[in-house]
Amino acid sequence: MRSVLPFLLLFLPFLAQAQPTNPMDWARCRQAIATAEPGSGVPPGLLGAIALVESGQRNPRTGAPEPWPWSYNVAGEGHAPPTKAAAIAEVSALLARGVKSIDVGCMQVNLMYHPNAFANLEEAFDPAANLRYAVRFLRDLRSRTGDWGQAIARYHSGEAERGAAYSRRVALARMGAAWGRGGGVPLPPQIAQNICAPGLTPMLFFGGLQEARRFMTPEARRARRAVPVAPASTRPRLACIRNEARR
Repeated sequence: MRSVLPFLLLFLPFLAQAQPTNPMDWARCRQAIATAEPGSGVPPGLLGAIALVESGQRNPRTGAPEPWPWSYNVAGEGHAPPTKAAAIAEVSALLARGVKSIDVGCMQVNLMYHPNAFANLEEAFDPAANLRYAVRFLRDLRSRTGDWGQAIARYHSGEAERGAAYSRRVALARMGAAWGRGGGVPLPPQIAQNICAPGLTPMLFFGGLQEARRFMTPEARRARRAVPVAPASTRPRLACIRNEARR
């Protein structure tokens, strides 16, 4: 499935390319997610999908999208300093200039709207602390709204249309991230017997590259109004994929 990697890369914010002094930094958000997710009550895969949408960019070593722990965003412009120290220094300078609304870390927690989330910037940029707060915030939103879709939307914005567009981006990122380079959901063998010929795997596909592009371009990402979804996108398509295509 060589054509679907661009599909997932459409979710990534347009950050300055990070050149880390420590290549292991690329794994820090994923490690924090793996620690925070079990027992959190948050649906599996959701934290990783939000992290990809919030702080993801292409790992230059692998070409795969990964959340970047030292990311921050000011006025809709993403930045990805190469080290934690650099991120703290840059955000400290912004705060000293009176800039208040800054999203930070793996999950892009806003310092102005969540003033008590962290004791200091050292903690704010700590992936584990960033994830712990994001989990608490998501669970609180779920408790208030009674619905995970609404919780995801409000994680980004209290405006209904902006939140709806964001929840779609997270849903697409969750689908792509859960199955690697794919844009499809593999079906369990027990419910898909005799659908495909031997050697083929049945998979469901939702929408497609063009539909995803409508939501993931910079214009759609900054849009105040949600981009309408074509009615056809609500009908998943079944395809039989050669097993070796998923190497």
